[in-house]
Amino acid sequence: MGMFNSIYTVLVCPIKKQVNRNAEIQIKWQDKNARNLNVYHIGDLLEKIENEYNDTWIRTDYICSSCSKHTIGNKGISFIKTADQKRHYVFVKIAEAEICEILTEEEFKQRGIERFVDYW
Repeated sequence: MGMFNSIYTVLVCPIKKQVNRNAEIQIKWQDKNARNLNVYHIGDLLEKIENEYNDTWIRTDYICSSCSKHTIGNKGISFIKTADQKRHYVFVKIAEAEICEILTEEEFKQRGIERFVDYW
């Protein structure tokens, strides 16, 4: 699986219409040496970004904490089991290595943008 970095942002669940205040988008769009569990937000620069992910929109996904089933663990801590994860697409705009914008799938379609890189 390897290391990754994360972008944290605010996203609205397309199913329940609830706000996910700390939605995590896990990324591997940078050189392996730059993947150290770093945390980014809109406006931050992604150092050592791979060329195919720079200056484009990227379609990826995130685990939605609003519509995924939560389980209460032994110490009363809530978590989401892998089998209970509900994922939604998002589109991330990168320009000159900067995280410029993050759109839900619905917002992206409304803008009529046709070109993007599929990240899987």
